[in-house]
Amino acid sequence: MSQEISITAGEVDESYERLKAEAEVGGYHLNPDVSFTKELVMGLLVNQKRYGYPACPCRLPSGKRDEDLDIICPCDYRDPDLSDYDTCY
Repeated sequence: MSQEISITAGEVDESYERLKAEAEVGGYHLNPDVSFTKELVMGLLVNQKRYGYPACPCRLPSGKRDEDLDIICPCDYRDPDLSDYDTCY
């Protein structure tokens, strides 16, 4: 039986603002489509609660932190994706 994970709009907003500030300090920018970006933030928060770490929602985590180090946000694929596609998911 799977346990439902509850994320509030306030949690999403707070995390979004923190991630936006962190990205900009590092010279990055979040997707300007705020509703799309907040859906991704929701995925990070769900994964944080589910696995104990913010696995990228565009990758399939194993649930084992040591095996998923490459997909913990910001994941190892961010910069190559930015180079190849001008965006990461």
